[in-house]
Amino acid sequence: MERLLTRSRVLIAFCGTLLLAALNRRDPMVYGMFLFLTTLTVLGFVLPWLSLRGMAVRLGANGTTEVEEGAACDLGIVVERSVRWPAFMVDLETEWEWAGHRMVLRQTVPVIRKGTAPVVGRLARFGCRGHYRLVAVRLASGFPLGLLQARHSMPQQHTGIAVHVLPRPQAVHWPQPWSVSPDASGTLATRHTGQSFELGLLREYQQGESVGRVNWRASARVGDLVIQHFQQMGALALRLVVLAPGSPALGDLRSAGEQAIRLAAGVCDAALAQGAKVFVYPAADGEAMDQPPVQDAALLRQALASALPSSPVQLRGACARLAGDARAGEQVALVVPGDLAVADLQAALAELVRLPCTVVVCIAVGRAGAATHRANAGQLRALAEQAGVATVLGEAS
Repeated sequence: MERLLTRSRVLIAFCGTLLLAALNRRDPMVYGMFLFLTTLTVLGFVLPWLSLRGMAVRLGANGTTEVEEGAACDLGIVVERSVRWPAFMVDLETEWEWAGHRMVLRQTVPVIRKGTAPVVGRLARFGCRGHYRLVAVRLASGFPLGLLQARHSMPQQHTGIAVHVLPRPQAVHWPQPWSVSPDASGTLATRHTGQSFELGLLREYQQGESVGRVNWRASARVGDLVIQHFQQMGALALRLVVLAPGSPALGDLRSAGEQAIRLAAGVCDAALAQGAKVFVYPAADGEAMDQPPVQDAALLRQALASALPSSPVQLRGACARLAGDARAGEQVALVVPGDLAVADLQAALAELVRLPCTVVVCIAVGRAGAATHRANAGQLRALAEQAGVATVLGEAS
């Protein structure tokens, strides 16, 4: 019944009723009511179509724009008008697609006149990270009465326009001290007992130490046992695995899954601020599993922005890959949403707890369902503490 009672049909029916009443009663007042309502109806239905006549949209050059979540993005869209009469309250709709998720951004231009080309798109804001591709551009107008929303789709000249929305990192205080792992290409010099090509220092022998570390020549010179330390190059390193959200959390700014992406970006920033190397392992199947981890500092946030939905099974596979590459002394971060099942976290930790590394579990809690996720996050923290793993809780501000 509601589908039949649209505004247009109701107005047409009302105009017809007034016309029949005016012809039947021959009353000038009824004639006036009929003419007044008919005029309003015609204006409400005709003016929106007239507003969109002679309108054109000129887009900027094809390419990819990079912007952070919530920041204003300049799309370089120009609306042009070729007819003499102005158009009022015109809505510009741009439709974007990423990972099967579609989003429509709307902007309203108050007035467009001939000879002027207002630039719109500078206030476009993408609330959630992702690699969005422009698939449609439409103009809409309901001026002046809003009885009819006229729409006009622009020609397909925007297939190469995309916006790469980077996640906004959440501030993270790393709970563990950073340790140096052996790395021949590192920039940090460490001293250790053992064999090397460069002597670091000599010190006095202490009771219980291995006699094999004694430098006998130096001991003969000083008349006491001396232990030799050698210099070795090392580096700070962090290896990170994050569980990317799937449907319906994908693209939902308030979800715990998207909060996990922002928390992972904050962990990367905290590591880079300490001068550490960061390796991000994608939790995915197929060809992505065969690719090396992302380790270029300039590409870390781009990799997090375009992270595709992953499952707990893929998370465990990524942890197994990380375990095969990890070295002693490195840091390992596992970033998961607060709604993750306890059994899934336990399966992922089983691949990491045996490593000679410092493991930290980062748990993200979004604004949607925060109370429920916070309770589940408490269970995840308890499980991590039982395994001797430190935790970081990241809540949306």
